[in-house]
Amino acid sequence: MQDRSQAVRANPAHAAPWRYWSRRLKKAKALPILGVSILVWAMGGLVVTATAQTVADPSGKPTKSRDQEMTFLQQVPREFETHIFVSDEEGAERARQIIEIYRILTSDPTIEKVREYVSDDYIQHSTMLPNGPGPLASLFASSAAQYPSAIDVHKVAVVGDFAIAHVNFRNLSTADPADLGIAAVDMYLFGEDGKIVEHWDTLQNVPTHSANPNTMFLKLYEGEGK
Repeated sequence: MQDRSQAVRANPAHAAPWRYWSRRLKKAKALPILGVSILVWAMGGLVVTATAQTVADPSGKPTKSRDQEMTFLQQVPREFETHIFVSDEEGAERARQIIEIYRILTSDPTIEKVREYVSDDYIQHSTMLPNGPGPLASLFASSAAQYPSAIDVHKVAVVGDFAIAHVNFRNLSTADPADLGIAAVDMYLFGEDGKIVEHWDTLQNVPTHSANPNTMFLKLYEGEGK
């Protein structure tokens, strides 16, 4: 029988998932782009003043895509507005549940707390974790015990039984206060009992430079449709 040390050597993702996948993302030559188009109506959300801005960095030396003039130094907003897009009260309640789950995962990620929102039959599509609420709780409990982990929830959209969240996972595998984080789009499916039964995600390390000054997270458009 393969012991734990042998299993970890065989698959380092099991030893330190966040660090392992962060390094894998940094080495990737190309990253997938997720395109999502949803027609929703805004009903309100958590409001905090958005103050972060990117700054031009003329002396910066981007490590990739220099031909695209990626000369803006990337900054991660620490004060921001969480935009919630829903069409009815049920959607608003599900959006609140999503935000609460993220809060629990960094403040009190016990299996009991996670099971309040995540089904025991939870189907996991992220390659970092097995099925069920237990592995999810264990992953974030490990981070919360070692680092000042935080999950910035920038947007939540709910359409029927599906919810999508645009978030930034910060300090999950480092105590560096300058950690830029891992940008993520999480997709959830709610079951008949109101709990989350299925999850998909796409992840990208937040790069140091950008070809535009808009940041990866802020919603800047102020015209119709806001």
